[in-house]
Amino acid sequence: MQYLNDYRTKKIILDRERAPLVKKAFEMYANGEATLDRLRAFFGEHGVVTRNGYALVREHMTKMLTNPFYYGHFRYKGDIYVGTHEPIISKAIFDQANTVLNKRWRWSPSDNKSVPKPFLGLLHCATCGGAITGELQKGHIYYRCTKKGQMVSWCEQPYIRQEALDTEISSLLEPFALRADWADEMLKRVEEEKKQSTQTSAQLAAERRLQIEQINLKLQKLLDSFLDDLVDRETFAAEKAKLMSRKKTLEEEKTRLQAGRADWLEPFQSWILTAKNTGEIAKAGAPEEKKGLALKIFGSNLVLDCKKARGCCVKPWSLLVEKSQTGGMVRPVGIEPTT
Repeated sequence: MQYLNDYRTKKIILDRERAPLVKKAFEMYANGEATLDRLRAFFGEHGVVTRNGYALVREHMTKMLTNPFYYGHFRYKGDIYVGTHEPIISKAIFDQANTVLNKRWRWSPSDNKSVPKPFLGLLHCATCGGAITGELQKGHIYYRCTKKGQMVSWCEQPYIRQEALDTEISSLLEPFALRADWADEMLKRVEEEKKQSTQTSAQLAAERRLQIEQINLKLQKLLDSFLDDLVDRETFAAEKAKLMSRKKTLEEEKTRLQAGRADWLEPFQSWILTAKNTGEIAKAGAPEEKKGLALKIFGSNLVLDCKKARGCCVKPWSLLVEKSQTGGMVRPVGIEPTT
C-alpha cells in the first residue's frame, strides 16, 4: 500500500502520499510512543484501509513492522535480497521498532528462553517408529516416544532422563574411535598422496596446454590455407569443427587437472580427523557434539528401546568395526576377534 507499480518503467515506486505515513508509524513505534492498536487508529485517521474498505488489524501492523522491504531489502523463498526500490525508513529505525515489538510480545524470546534438548532428531522409537520428543520435568529433561507412529498409538516405551541418554550415546560412539597413532600415520599417507597427485596433475595439465597450443597453430594454418584458396569452404569447415571440438575437450581436461585429481582425499582426510577425535567426544564432548557425531556414524538408524539406544552404523564407519585388529582398524568394545 506504500508502493506503486510503474508499468511504463516496470519498476516499483513510492506512493508519495502514504509512504510518509509508514515512516511516521515506524518512528512512533520505535520510540515507544504507540502500540499496535494506536498504529491501526493512526492509519484509520488518514484513510488507510484494506481493499474491501475495512480497518487494518493488528496482524497488518505486525507484518509491516517486520517487513524488510521498507528499508530496501526483500524476502524471496525464505532468503533476503537487496532491492532496487527506494527505501522508506532506515535499517536503524527498523531494528529499533523490532526490538520494541519483541519486548512487548508476551512470548518474547528474551523473556521465555526454551530449554535446549540436544538429542531431539537423533532417535526414533523402536516399538512404533514414532519420533522421540523431550520435555522438562522437575528440573530435568526427559525423552520419550511421541506415540505418533504409523503402527500403534499405545506405545509403552518408558521415559529416559537426558543424563542417562547421554551415557548411552557415549557408549555407542566409543567403538568408533580411531587410535591416534594410526590416524597420524593415515594422515601422513594422505598428505603424501596429495603431493604426488598434485605433481601428476601439473604434468598432465602442462601436456594438455601444449596440445592446445598445437591445435591453435593448426587452426591458424587451416585459416591461411582457406584464405589462400588452398582448401574449399566445406573442407575448411569440417576440419575446423574437428579441431575446435578437440580443443574444447583438452581445455576442460586441463581445467579439471589444474583443480586437482584427488578430490576424494579431502573428505577422507576429514573423516580420519573425525574418527581420531571420536574417543574424546564420547568421553567429554557436549551433548550437541555427540549428537552431530552420532548422526554421521549412524545416520537415521538409531532407535530408543527400553531406555537403551541401538542402531547400525553407515559407511565408512562400518569399516572400523568390520576389520580385524591387523587391518589397521579398531574393533568395538565387547567384540572379540575371531580366530
